[in-house]
Amino acid sequence: MKSNTGGYDLIQKKFGEIDGVVVRQDTQVGEMVAQAVGLPWEAQNKYAIHRLPAGKKVKNDPNDPAGWSPTGAELKALEPFMRAQEESWFCTRIILKHLGCGYLRPLKMHFTVFGETGDAYVIERPFKCGGGLCCPLEMRLDGLSGGNGEIKRIGRVREDFSPYFDRCCSACCLATAYTDIERALPDGTYEKRYSLRVNIACCGRVNNCCAPSCCRNDAVYDILDTEGAVVANLQVSFGSGECFRALCRAGGGFTNYVLQFPRDSTPEDRALLLAALFQLDYAIFEKK
Repeated sequence: MKSNTGGYDLIQKKFGEIDGVVVRQDTQVGEMVAQAVGLPWEAQNKYAIHRLPAGKKVKNDPNDPAGWSPTGAELKALEPFMRAQEESWFCTRIILKHLGCGYLRPLKMHFTVFGETGDAYVIERPFKCGGGLCCPLEMRLDGLSGGNGEIKRIGRVREDFSPYFDRCCSACCLATAYTDIERALPDGTYEKRYSLRVNIACCGRVNNCCAPSCCRNDAVYDILDTEGAVVANLQVSFGSGECFRALCRAGGGFTNYVLQFPRDSTPEDRALLLAALFQLDYAIFEKK
């Protein structure tokens, strides 16, 4: 693993200063061509991470007039401050893709800050079948600080399937799923900080039917505190304005996210919320 020269401390400071981030997955033409001809090809995902522009606000619901509904041109014009790059074994991706479960693949995600060397964060994702099979999907987030890249466990994001019957009914009947966002404690246990509630249909607090698409630009998901109150939102945007290009990106599963941070969140919490975004991307949008 590369040595780290301060990217972790820099990005922790950055996360403490901004209100949110925009995450845009790179379009990978080779993967789109392979999908079009029916080949089980799966490339390693790559993402650009940008600061949420000043004066822009994440939507509270898909029809929120005060929220930002970014166009494809606006998203492309943003200047990234960090990159995320998947690391996974080629054969694992191809075999699992052929079996129809490529979205479950084990991987590491490396986060690098522009102008720095080495990793600031690393996500580790083991192979798990999902909460419906009593094996919840999980991502563990580590920070790499100091000159020699000392590893520090920040926390994890994990599918919430407790109580099991209620969560299964919610997923199957209401198309709604939950992910716990948990901070690591010194004794090796975890403490829940937030929960991400994702509803992909018309049930729930907001109607996300047909979103994100050319029919409805944005889907909106809720970030809940430990009392169940909505404290922030995660928006998935189609990127309108360039309809054909946006359709190609959406059809290939290349997604745009706009994440608002809760006001009381720490830099560590915000890094974990970013990890929850990637958990969502692989669990739902990578599946499409």
